Amino acid sequence: MKAQKEVEEVKKVTLGKYVVSYDKENKNWKITRDGAKRIIDSKSTKAEALERVKQLSINNEAGFVVKKKDGKFQKK
Repeated sequence: MKAQKEVEEVKKVTLGKYVVSYDKENKNWKITRDGAKRIIDSKSTKAEALERVKQLSINNEAGFVVKKKDGKFQKK
């Protein structure tokens, strides 16, 4: 039982956070995993992207960060 719990904790750490950022080329908001190249989802508005990333973070027990259009991290 203890070993299974440790494995679950390691999985959470290795998966990383979700990142919401603005894609200037495509003019939309994209959702990726921290350090990943592949885009999980993209939305036309920031509000839609935030709604989607909240669902993903709850389902996968992961956190998320949001970047502003200029690439700086948004305060919570």
